[in-house]
Amino acid sequence: MENKFLTVTALNRYIAYKFDVDQALRRVDVRGEISNFRISNNHLYFSLKDENSEIRAIMFASYAKNLKFMPMDGMTVLLSAQVSVYQKNGTYNLNVFEMNELGLGESYLNFLRLKEKLQKEGLFSEEHKLPLPEFPVHVGVITSPTGDAYQDIISTINKRWPLTKVYLYPALVQGTDAPKSLIKALKEAEKNPLLQVLIIARGGGSVEDLSCFNDENLARAVFASPLPIVSGVGHETDTTIIDFVSSYRAPTPTGAAVAVTKDQYQVSRIINEKRSIIAFHYKKILEKKYYEYQNIINRHHFRNFVESITLRENELARITYNLKVHSPLAMIEKHLLAVKEIQRRLDLFNIQGQIEEKEIGLKKTKDNLIKEMNLFLSTRLEKYERLLDKMIIVNPLNLLQKGYVLTYQKEKLLTRSDQVKLDEKIKIKFYDGALIVQPLKKE
Repeated sequence: MENKFLTVTALNRYIAYKFDVDQALRRVDVRGEISNFRISNNHLYFSLKDENSEIRAIMFASYAKNLKFMPMDGMTVLLSAQVSVYQKNGTYNLNVFEMNELGLGESYLNFLRLKEKLQKEGLFSEEHKLPLPEFPVHVGVITSPTGDAYQDIISTINKRWPLTKVYLYPALVQGTDAPKSLIKALKEAEKNPLLQVLIIARGGGSVEDLSCFNDENLARAVFASPLPIVSGVGHETDTTIIDFVSSYRAPTPTGAAVAVTKDQYQVSRIINEKRSIIAFHYKKILEKKYYEYQNIINRHHFRNFVESITLRENELARITYNLKVHSPLAMIEKHLLAVKEIQRRLDLFNIQGQIEEKEIGLKKTKDNLIKEMNLFLSTRLEKYERLLDKMIIVNPLNLLQKGYVLTYQKEKLLTRSDQVKLDEKIKIKFYDGALIVQPLKKE
């Protein structure tokens, strides 16, 4: 009964045969967009895709050397190939023997546009990238908890630096909802005050699988994060937008774990090397000092070293005694005692009290002088006023107000008529003025 069942090898061989004899599959002309492009041993390996499907393709070196351009991810090409079956794993692919460039695919063009936009805004600038801590103790990881990337990171960190504590922030790493999930996990990680560095990672995949890491909002969230972020997305040849925005780009999730940790064995080896160097130099210093010591004690004046020290100690004791007896400190203390005695005598003499007493007597004397001066001035003022009244009474000018006049001739006051000379003018002075007249005759 078992004879009617085919083996897997027989089935794959039969399918391969059908592909080989089908003339329609011997040469097919296909248009599509290149993704996951890589070169190995001069053979070109890539996937050809459109909006809904993709197929693996290979172009052997014998055909690839005739290409006039270098294929790259996102490029739309026209190719001629044979559809063949890879019997070992039961897959089919295109064996390409001719390929022409048509242009870049829309998804890759969008990637380039976003890259150029963010680069112009300075999100890729080195001056904005945060330095990674040298010995981080708390490391955050944003990835799928069920993926191999997380296990690779954990195992790598535990091997390299087991003192590190890892905090997992689960997130989707594929699909249309992945960018929002990654941003949410990033915001959650930023709330942890212990975190020193953050890894965003996922394993390898197609360009479509990694496209969520080309999201603009995710890129801006990574740029704005206060934590240094290491991107470990895909394989070494895979490039996403967050690789340019992150503080450090690792080729793989394992590479990200290596970037944030030190190798404990290497650190231990460096410490031992430094310790050996220090011990070596310390030994050399001790040997040098020992030789210097031997040279010193072997000199003539150091041969009786103990006796020399004893003599120096005796001399020091003598000088110490003399300093104690005649020391400046003792003299200062003596003079301080004399100053204190003078101060005590001054206190007994009570200079301040005597000054205050003299000030009181001086104030009384001052008050008496002011009183006597005021009395003297008052008396002299009264006498002055009396004399002034008398002067006013006898003042001849006051008589002029009553009708009397004064007569002058050559500035000489005339009191008799025989003093008048008729040939000269006379001046008659009234109370309010004067007249110049010519005398005519005497009577």
